[in-house]
Amino acid sequence: MALEKAIENKMIMNKYKWSRIILFTLFCFVNYEGYPQDIILSSDQKLPINITTSIEIFRDSSAQLILGQAITKNYQKSTKDHFIFPYTNDTFWVRFKLKNTNSQNRNWFLVWGNPLVEQLDFYISDSTNQRFLHKQQKILTLEKERKMIDQEPKFAFELGPQQTKTVYIKLTSKRGHYGNLRIHSAESHYKSRLDDYAGQSFFNGLVIFRLFLVVSLSLFVIKDLPFRLYSLHTVIKTFAFWGYLNIAGPLYTDNPDVAKKVDFLFYNSITMGSGLFILFTLALNKLPKWHSILIGFILVFTVFDGIIVFFDYQWYWLKAGLYTIVFSAIYFIILYIYCIIKQISIGKYYALPFILGLISYFLLYVRLLGWIEYQPIYGIAYLLFMGEIFVFVIFLGRIFRNTEQNKRLAEQQLTFNIEQSARLKELDTLKTTFFANISHEFRTPLTLILSPLNDLQREFPKREIFRIMQQNAERLLALINQLLDLSKLEAGKMTVEIQQADLSQFLRQLLASFESLAQSKSIVFQYEQSHPTRIDYFDADKLEKIVTNLLSNAFKFTPEKGRIEVRVDYTERDCIIKIKDSGIGIATERLPVIFDRFYQADQGNNRNFEGTGIGLALVKELVDVLRGRIEVKSELGKGSTFVVTLPCDAATWSQYLNKNEPVRMVEKTATFEQIVNYSVLEGAAAAEGGLDLPILLIVEDNPDLRQYVRGIFGERYQVEEAQDGEEGLRKAFELVPDIVICDLMMPHLNGFGFCQALKTDPRTNHIPVVMLTAKATLEDRLEGLTLGADDYLAKPFSSNELQIRVQNLLQQRRLLQQKYGQNGVLTNPSPAALKGPSMDDVFLEKALKVVERSIADSNFDVETFAEAMSMTSVQLRRKLKAITGQTVTVFVRNYRLEKAAELLRSRAGTVSDIAYQVGFESLPYFSKVFQERFGKTPSEWN
Repeated sequence: MALEKAIENKMIMNKYKWSRIILFTLFCFVNYEGYPQDIILSSDQKLPINITTSIEIFRDSSAQLILGQAITKNYQKSTKDHFIFPYTNDTFWVRFKLKNTNSQNRNWFLVWGNPLVEQLDFYISDSTNQRFLHKQQKILTLEKERKMIDQEPKFAFELGPQQTKTVYIKLTSKRGHYGNLRIHSAESHYKSRLDDYAGQSFFNGLVIFRLFLVVSLSLFVIKDLPFRLYSLHTVIKTFAFWGYLNIAGPLYTDNPDVAKKVDFLFYNSITMGSGLFILFTLALNKLPKWHSILIGFILVFTVFDGIIVFFDYQWYWLKAGLYTIVFSAIYFIILYIYCIIKQISIGKYYALPFILGLISYFLLYVRLLGWIEYQPIYGIAYLLFMGEIFVFVIFLGRIFRNTEQNKRLAEQQLTFNIEQSARLKELDTLKTTFFANISHEFRTPLTLILSPLNDLQREFPKREIFRIMQQNAERLLALINQLLDLSKLEAGKMTVEIQQADLSQFLRQLLASFESLAQSKSIVFQYEQSHPTRIDYFDADKLEKIVTNLLSNAFKFTPEKGRIEVRVDYTERDCIIKIKDSGIGIATERLPVIFDRFYQADQGNNRNFEGTGIGLALVKELVDVLRGRIEVKSELGKGSTFVVTLPCDAATWSQYLNKNEPVRMVEKTATFEQIVNYSVLEGAAAAEGGLDLPILLIVEDNPDLRQYVRGIFGERYQVEEAQDGEEGLRKAFELVPDIVICDLMMPHLNGFGFCQALKTDPRTNHIPVVMLTAKATLEDRLEGLTLGADDYLAKPFSSNELQIRVQNLLQQRRLLQQKYGQNGVLTNPSPAALKGPSMDDVFLEKALKVVERSIADSNFDVETFAEAMSMTSVQLRRKLKAITGQTVTVFVRNYRLEKAAELLRSRAGTVSDIAYQVGFESLPYFSKVFQERFGKTPSEWN
């Protein structure tokens, strides 16, 4: 090792004296036939000179020899004008002698004809042949003169006229490569580099032009999949080409050890680009399935090989990449030929340039395997590479034409689809509107059937016919509700309404409501839950419909003395409801279709059980809306078991939580007579002086329903009617009623519009509104409440329930009046303290300002006050009465008295002066009313 360092450092050191003597002796006395013949560099030779045929090569399988040891080995003379070094861990030594007979040149360049060589050690003897000069060159990175031009390793050395020198080159490269050795003079090397710059610049210009062309077209112009895949293939192939020339590696790093790995990663990726293009553009579905599997395996192995080389840089991984490139190219070309023979579409405008590129890369890499050593093969590969570019450019016009044609067809199809979608949307809208309208039309007659039936049943409790009529009317209502739910589901308008509450209690009350039905049918009905209390997230309305439908089916198909069991289990995430009956069961072959709409398990002409086939379809779709699942097991004659699993955890439903909507618990049957306080109802009927009745305005387009509602309230209210929203508004502004009952769906102006107009007008914004509607969804209720409706009642309704809701609203208004009466007119209650509309405070504030401006005017009367408030005297009187419970005269007088009390307290003047200041002309009258108001005379107050 000391001898090698002495030679490489070109120094004569006493420390290595004996080693140098031994080296010199070996160098001088070795047999002459062991050295190569001199390579003559003469003036009549054309430079550069390919010296590959004159070199000798030794393979060091140990990869451990140093120069002193390598000199003594037997070398094999090269017989070819090129060399092919294999993929291996071995090192190779190259030896040759140079003799310069050219008197004009003494500066020379030795060029190693491959840019991917990993490491070269160059040894050249000095003029005495006693020492060797050493230079080392790894794969070029920082040393490159141009980043985008490939550059082969070179060594500059000096060889004077008539001088002879021996050269050793040590090759250390795991990567196999093809090349040659060339000798240049300084002048010829310069000219050669200029030629390289010109040729490669032109070629790289074509490559970069194609790269930007296909990328730009694929991004902004031609957006079909085959072109974009070809563009991706082109991008990968471009970088693979730069990796093959050692352009890619130095672009990313200056570290030679990393650069060689980057080069491999890029040129090895050519298989990836080709495989992806074939996988997604060739009609592999028409070929045996193993083709797709094989291509997938090639892609996976290519990725694996590219990754493993970065961590384990070994010759066998490098050679595996070479074999993958060569064999995949052969396989892909054969695949295309097979498709052509079988007349399977290959996309000829992409296939031909793609195949040309495959052949080009095949020729470049197959030479490294030693299968083909034909010298011009490199030039042929480059011609094919350029041919691919030109063929693609020629075909680009056809691709443009096809793209435009496909674009026109796509636009026509899109236009057709938009028109079809618009038609379907219109039909869907018509269908939804039809269901909404028909529900309204159904519910209004049902109201006029069910409500009178309730009254008749209370009046004649022993008449069985009334009970039967009511029962069937309620069945009809339930059927209408189910149809409406299905229509909402189909239209995608069914939304979840999640509340957080005690799910166990909710189900307990729901299941308990079926106990009386079980007793009437002599059916054993048992239910149990795994948790007595369970706070969960659930949609009460939909859950009730699911359980009710399933239990209704169970009771329908279970005979007397039968058994129905319900088991509810709770897990951390789900609620699992299991309903098992001992009914007639369902045939196994019919189980897959029992959830289809309008399907009935009992479909014979002589059916034993009635039904519409809606219930289970609705259950299935509601379960889907709630993100659950439903399963059924059944056997004829042995009964059925339905299992519903619904998520009820916070992770699923917390974002849907509706905190403003309280959970409606299922209540046991109770009559409204137990709730209504008729004494209060009667007491509320009397108005000012106990003589006038409160005014109730009915806004409803159905005359029968108007008459029915009039019959409910006629004895205790002054009932006024309007047949549509516009007429209702006119009467509301004219009469300023105490309360309004209006329908939602009306001609000219619907309930929403009526309510919004009523609540935004200062003359009527205080009037409570009860809205009657067939649309009872949460969205409809929220919209109505947002627009100012004070209460919502779905048709059909109970007359007692309507009376209670009306009375509750009037009672709230009386409480508001009491608040104002207690506080006095000078003190407005804060919105936080009262539940009245905030616009009432705005109205009162305006009224007080009007009175304040005219407080000293004893002639200030109702007409003047109303004119200042932009109202009629009737409107002002009704408005003040509704808000404060006071007449206009009392309101003004009380304000004057409170103002006087304030002035007296602050000693702002004498009693008579203050009386005149607040508009009282008669001092005795002022003293009288002041004492009535405050219990003291003005003098005592002062």
